[in-house]
This record gives sequence, C-alpha cells and structure tokens, in this order.
Amino acid sequence: MQKDHLPIYQIQDFEAQARKDHYFYFSSFAAHLKEHLFIREPHKHDFYIVLLITKGTGTHTIDFKAYDVKPGTVFFMTPGQVHSWQLSQDADGLVIFFTHAFYTREYPDRLLYDFPFFNALLQNSALHLTAQDEATLLPTLQLLKQEYEQALPMRNVMLSRYLDVLLIGLSRIYRPDDAEIETIATEQTLLQQLERLVNLHYKEHKPVAFYAEQLHVTAKHLNEVCKNALGRTTKELIQYRVLLEAKRLLVHADLTISQIALELGYFDTTYFFRFFKKQTCLTPEQFRAQYK
Repeated sequence: MQKDHLPIYQIQDFEAQARKDHYFYFSSFAAHLKEHLFIREPHKHDFYIVLLITKGTGTHTIDFKAYDVKPGTVFFMTPGQVHSWQLSQDADGLVIFFTHAFYTREYPDRLLYDFPFFNALLQNSALHLTAQDEATLLPTLQLLKQEYEQALPMRNVMLSRYLDVLLIGLSRIYRPDDAEIETIATEQTLLQQLERLVNLHYKEHKPVAFYAEQLHVTAKHLNEVCKNALGRTTKELIQYRVLLEAKRLLVHADLTISQIALELGYFDTTYFFRFFKKQTCLTPEQFRAQYK
C-alpha cells in the first residue's frame, strides 16, 4: 500500500466550531486564504466543500481538470479530491465546509450523492451562476452566515436546515430538469450505488460483470443506465477512476511505475503502461514529467 504524499486536511484544521464529529465551517474566501496559507499547494480534504467566487480571477485545478476562477462561479468538492489554485490577490467569496456526519445527523435517510454536483461520476465540479441565480441564493447564504456567527440554541440544527436549502437551490440551478430525473429515481439510486462500489473496488475488480452482480442487474442494463445518464459506458467509468488514481500517484507519490501498476492491481507493468498511454496518449513517465 502506497504512502499518501499529499496532505489530507480535516475540518478541525480550519477551527470549525461544532461537536467533534459534526463539523461545519463558514468563512469569507479572502479571510480563509489569509488565515490558512498552507492550503495553496495541492492537497485533499476529508469533507465536502461549496465555494462561491464573488471577486477575482485565476485557475482552480481539481483532479487534473483546470477551471477558470471568476465571479459567479461555484465549486463543489467531495472528500478525497485533489485540488490547488492560482488566484489573483483580490480573490474573495464564500466558502462552506461540512462533514458527512454533520449533514446526516439531521437527514439520516438522505444521501449527499443525491445532489448532482456531489456525484463524482459526473466529473463537473463547477457551476456558473447568473445574476438572478446569485440573487436567489443570497438570502440563504446570509442566513447561514448569521447563524454561524451566533451561539444560539439549536445552532447546528438551524445550520443544517439552511445548508439543505442552499444545496437544493444549487441543485435546481445545476440541473434544472431534475423534475424529469425524479421520475427515474431507480436509475439514479443505481448510479449512486455504482459510484460507491467503484470507489471501493476499482483496484481489484475491473470487469463490469462484478459490479452488475453486486447491484443485482445485468451488465447490459447497467451499461444502458450509465450511457443514458452520463454519456459513458460502465467500463469507461471504471477506467476513468483507475486513470484518475494513476495520475494522482504519478504526480503526488514517490513511487516507481511498477509500484504504481501493482498498487492499482496490474501485476503486468506492460499492460498498465499500454492502458495509460491509450487513455492519455502519454506514457506514465511523460505524464509525470509534465508536473515536475
């Protein structure tokens, strides 16, 4: 098992104020950047992030995908994603951190995967707001800020309520045709379960048949659901997850190519080499050199 050479920050590192296992954090982005200089280099988190940019420009890179930073952009991140940024000096906005435990404490029967921007299979971590979108979300953000700054009775309950309203509002903007998606709830649940299984087993189980069996569906049905909802086959989704981890290890871990291949379940380094080059048009060494 490889040693993780990336820092993995916990929400306690940002002095979140709540019970230890139910942390929630809210700050202006400018103050957050000034107070936590250690976050400027590539790193991971063990919590969920919603970041609204209100001022400034730059680039925000999340799992090797670069996004433009500009006012009106919302970024969403899930635990385990690697990100870094290059920002102008005037960058500002609002940043919210919360743990899975914080959310499920009040909503134990709901999944954060239900929100489209927290479904990693969609691979789109940014949302661009219109002026009307911002005006719609602003009252909820103001209520969150006010509640976070006050030590009132049932504070965490109120924070969780406002957070849920914010996530629902963002979901409506992110994917306005959700009313249609609600009519295929079974397929949505299937995708959520698939994502969980892929994250757990992508190293040792790469055939689609394994996931179909675990989900009690046929491989053909699973492939059709993935293709219709995400535009990719089940095999392509599994390969994407393997490739993402390979990139992370090549750039952020001090391992040989053979060690990385073994870590990802490839006992034949040559086969891993061919897989990586086919997916990226680069050898593993060439990809690593780009980030050194």
